[in-house]
Amino acid sequence: MKKGLLALALLAALSLAQAFSPSAALRGGFAGNAGAFGLEASWDCLLYQPPVGALRPTLDLMVADSFQATFAMRYMLPLEEVQGLRLGGGIGIGYSGSETGRAGGLFGVFRVDTEFDLPLKDLPAPIFAGVDGGYAIGAPAAEGAFFSLKLGARF
Repeated sequence: MKKGLLALALLAALSLAQAFSPSAALRGGFAGNAGAFGLEASWDCLLYQPPVGALRPTLDLMVADSFQATFAMRYMLPLEEVQGLRLGGGIGIGYSGSETGRAGGLFGVFRVDTEFDLPLKDLPAPIFAGVDGGYAIGAPAAEGAFFSLKLGARF
């Protein structure tokens, strides 16, 4: 019974995926004074969309000195001057595991994002490259500036 419900929920989620305009990306950069790498997933917010741009919740899973998970709401605005370029920013909350000498816990994050749709035609999904940066405050293990490059796909 549980497996059947899980399969049904998965099928429902996949059928709604097109409405969410999901994207996924690999990220690499630094957090504080440590190298970091991880994954990012984002989708369109179905509760509200502004007349221009897109409100996109984002889930980041990163590994630096410790594991970090961040959920942020960001506003992405397309620039008409450059085809495929989006700029945005947002705020969020995250959790960091502890590391040697520094406690983990909840933290707040302010972030800025830039994404550019790469003009590659023969791929099954549109590919984009981007740069994220920002500042985390709260948990000592996560506190400080972060910067990452990302490469991903839109579905």
